[in-house]
Amino acid sequence: MADSIKCPNCSGNLIFDADRQLMVCEYCMSSFNAEQLKNTIVPEAPADSDAGERIHREGAKENIRKRLGDEGQQFICNACGATVVTDKNTSATFCAFCGSPAIISQRMSDEFSPDYILPFKYGKDEAIKTFFKWCKGGRWTPFDFVSEKNIEKLTGLYVPFWLYDVKSDVDVIGEGTHEQSVSSGDTTTVTTSYYQVRRHMNLAWRKIPLDGAERIDDKLMEAIEPFNIKDIKPFDPAYMQGFFAERYDQTGDDLKGRLITRLKEYITEELKPTFKQYNKGVKIKQDNTLIFEPEMHYAMMPVWFLHYKYNGKDYNFCMNGQTGEVAGVPPVSRLKRIVLFFSILAITVCITRLITGLIMGGFVG
Repeated sequence: MADSIKCPNCSGNLIFDADRQLMVCEYCMSSFNAEQLKNTIVPEAPADSDAGERIHREGAKENIRKRLGDEGQQFICNACGATVVTDKNTSATFCAFCGSPAIISQRMSDEFSPDYILPFKYGKDEAIKTFFKWCKGGRWTPFDFVSEKNIEKLTGLYVPFWLYDVKSDVDVIGEGTHEQSVSSGDTTTVTTSYYQVRRHMNLAWRKIPLDGAERIDDKLMEAIEPFNIKDIKPFDPAYMQGFFAERYDQTGDDLKGRLITRLKEYITEELKPTFKQYNKGVKIKQDNTLIFEPEMHYAMMPVWFLHYKYNGKDYNFCMNGQTGEVAGVPPVSRLKRIVLFFSILAITVCITRLITGLIMGGFVG
């Protein structure tokens, strides 16, 4: 069954209005907050554990594998009775016949039940405005690129993310190099000193996000970070009304390699300020750092995806649905580059003539 959340007053479909942060009925114009609609639709999820624990319980791995391999993609819309056809990982969509928002609660149960959801803060109109503003700020973006007629498709999607709480015991030993120059007359003496360097510190991070959908570009997701995690809420399907959503097809364990890579970058950034006194850098010779097993949480994070057509070519962008951060590569204007080239050429010619005039004037004098 593909479910939807109904208005308590008229039984019309409710849509989450991101700009107002309310569930709104388009029929009787009533509005509700999530608390007022609590338990309207609740995916079957054990109350005594989070997703990080559920994916490790006995039999969970096999259950996840079977459910991800299930090609059954048809559900019945509870508004009109029509068949809803979806991608196998879609958790929230719309009925193609009556337009009702459809939450496929079967795909958000047991191991696939989210722990948290970060609601959209940018509605569709605001997302378009923010995108156009970002494009206009591009130095090389064509003048006529920003146009609503070029928008092919704008989709609000809750992307499945794994959030990691991690602790580490950082312990590195290296060699620091410092050079000092002393000049006396025409002679410069360079003294190079070497020092044994050790750094030991305890570091911890909370809610490091990594997307768990294989078909979504990891680099784009990283480019629109950070999410403001303080606004995250316990999962409530009411926030998904009127948006699309996917479930994960990569577990938190599958992404640990990416997590370790990111943590090493974080540790390097933490160490850098402590090495400032060594002006020629520090070479790490021994790394005894321990990164402890992370706690994992499953969350739905808001992202706007925009498919854009321009001059017969397709461009894809995404925007953080909470902060408005945009990522993507717009086209480069040939006209702007030509104008810049000739502007630089004209300036170069003027400078050359000025320098030549000064030199020749000096010879004449």
